[in-house]
Amino acid sequence: MDKDTAIQLLNQRYELEHLISRISSAVVVCTYQDLDTEIENSLQLIADFTRADRCYLFQIWEETHADNTHEWCAPGIKPQKAILQNMPLSDRYLTAQLIKSKQIVNFPDVAQLTGKAFADKELLVSQSIQSMLSVPMISNTRLVGFIGLDAVNQKRIWSDDDIYLLRIVGDIFTHALEHKRATDMLKASEARLRYIFEKIPAIAVQGYDANRRVFLWNKASEQLYGYTLEEALGQQLENLIIPSEDRSEVKAAIVSWLQGNEEIPSGELTLQRKDGSRLRVFSSHVMHTTSVGQKELYCVDVDLTALKAVQQELKQLAHFDALTSLPNRTLLADRLNQMLNMSRRHNHLVAVAYLDLDGFKHINDTHGHNMGDLLLKQLAQSMQSCLREDDTLARIGGDEFIAVLGNINVMDDCELLMERLLEAASSPVILDGHSLKVSASIGVTLYPLDESDPDQLIRHADQAMYLAKQAGKNRFQFFDIQLEDEICKKQRARQSIAEGLEREEFVLYYQPKINMRTLTLEGAEVLVRWQHPQLGLLSPGIFLPVTEGHELGIKLGEWVINTALMQMQTWKQQGFDCPLSINVAAQQIQLDNFSLFMQSALAAHPRVNAEDVELEILETSALSDIEQVTQIMLDCRRLGVSFSLDDFGTGYSSLAYLKRLPIECLKIDQSFVRDMLTETDDLSIIQGILSLAAAFNLRVIAEGVETPAHCRKMLALGCELAQGYGIARPMPADALPDWVSETLPLLSF
Repeated sequence: MDKDTAIQLLNQRYELEHLISRISSAVVVCTYQDLDTEIENSLQLIADFTRADRCYLFQIWEETHADNTHEWCAPGIKPQKAILQNMPLSDRYLTAQLIKSKQIVNFPDVAQLTGKAFADKELLVSQSIQSMLSVPMISNTRLVGFIGLDAVNQKRIWSDDDIYLLRIVGDIFTHALEHKRATDMLKASEARLRYIFEKIPAIAVQGYDANRRVFLWNKASEQLYGYTLEEALGQQLENLIIPSEDRSEVKAAIVSWLQGNEEIPSGELTLQRKDGSRLRVFSSHVMHTTSVGQKELYCVDVDLTALKAVQQELKQLAHFDALTSLPNRTLLADRLNQMLNMSRRHNHLVAVAYLDLDGFKHINDTHGHNMGDLLLKQLAQSMQSCLREDDTLARIGGDEFIAVLGNINVMDDCELLMERLLEAASSPVILDGHSLKVSASIGVTLYPLDESDPDQLIRHADQAMYLAKQAGKNRFQFFDIQLEDEICKKQRARQSIAEGLEREEFVLYYQPKINMRTLTLEGAEVLVRWQHPQLGLLSPGIFLPVTEGHELGIKLGEWVINTALMQMQTWKQQGFDCPLSINVAAQQIQLDNFSLFMQSALAAHPRVNAEDVELEILETSALSDIEQVTQIMLDCRRLGVSFSLDDFGTGYSSLAYLKRLPIECLKIDQSFVRDMLTETDDLSIIQGILSLAAAFNLRVIAEGVETPAHCRKMLALGCELAQGYGIARPMPADALPDWVSETLPLLSF
């Protein structure tokens, strides 16, 4: 059985046991009047779990006839309860014969029934039943009814879990309904409670008086806690099953109930057996006042030991390799992210090493897979023991391992650890009288010298591992021997940008955004340029990429915002008003203090109307941490600043995200607009975006409108706002007012 199948089966078993516990607790604590309702609620839960169309319960009278007393049907399924009353248990039907002999009835395909079951087929087909399953309900040795499932819409093969569920729940219903019969005769609700509590199996029930002394202790309580009824009667609750550290709290809770009618909540508790061992139970509490005014507390406890064991096994399967018990890919990803975060905080290197065993296939082919598995387990222990406590060694499949090594200060530290891994992997292992020996090829990459995401770091290490194999195996190889040169180039580029900021070499250009129908100015987008002393005017695509993920990118972004606000203030003094859209990088919008920076920047330019400031963010940056970014955007909106979503359609946002983000405008990416006249797919995407915007009451502006034909087409589609070379190229600040007054009125589309 593979791991995925094992996990699925364990999950199913966990859900099954949880469902049984839930039904048991509900039936035990429900009132006499609510029992029938609770049973039908439970039938719905059973049907949902088993994917049945109908779940039912028949009660048998005198073993001669049966009534359909409880039923749940899925929507669209015709109920049968009113019809199936006083049904004779005739030997004409195989179903009746099996039930009377206390056997399970399991018909996975009603249409194929023949011979003795022909009468059953006629009856079931008349009810549109394709598959059925029925389990007898027995009290002591007496047949009292049966519980079952019908599949109407589609044939079903009933599983062992389905049968187990019906058998256990049938026992629970049997005791509850048997008690109801007794209650009808005794006419005493207190006798009903005691009867059920004493007789119900697998559910521990205890009763305590106002002094916390035991007066009820059923068989299940004896089995669960180890005290016999004679040992428990008259003993105080806290001296029996409450751990010493919790006793004062339990007594206080009961006093609060006695004095103030404060209910004791249900929930998971740690209790104590007679032998002193601890166990986890789910404990429900029923506070009861007798007819003579005496206070009683009933505790209904379900043992969670099996469920907790399943949870632990699921956790083990989900995070650890089944063969070696090393972390698997899932846990490795978590550990790697933790290491990278620590590296950013403490400025240490993190090594990601991809290890593949050399010669392992020969071991498998020569000695068999069982011997190979034993060798893998032994080598995993050896390699794990040679690493430091905070390092992680994970098996990711076959004979491949990944090590994540943190807190590395110099390259020598990393090389020493690689040597240890190589030595551990190549040490001979004696198994079943055979001396087995392999070696390892290791590829290594170092973060942040390699500034990649976790998946890419692993791929880089994998690539280096293949270089190690090609170089002769039993060695390690660092990723990209020219990486240091590339890092130096990037560092020099950043240094040049920082110096350019200091020398005020950066300038802002402004591209108009207009209403094409009214030929009015809607504002302008702010675009940064670098007036390089040797290379001339550089577009942002040349220098911005090296600032991504670096504090220099934040510094440049702050300069852009402050400079744009200063220009708005200068224009206003000159009598020219122009709202501005300012691009904000992902790393900047995700800063916790970004809204405080915007507040400070606006305060430094008091003539600027905050409502004239729009911040453009990429949808990918907004969605990387939706909760954090949404809160930051809301904080900025309280300042008056609005937001638009740039390059819309190129990311991966869903309608749910679009609804949650506090934006006012969508910008259709120029890649769709540019080819819309010839590419029907791009045109369809634009139409879809316009429909989305209308549905969410958002403004839309088209980027990349390069010709009058583009303008006419966008107007025909109902999009009036646009920017692009077909309207105007980005221009210096002093050129924009003249363009608005002289050129804009003369535009014609």
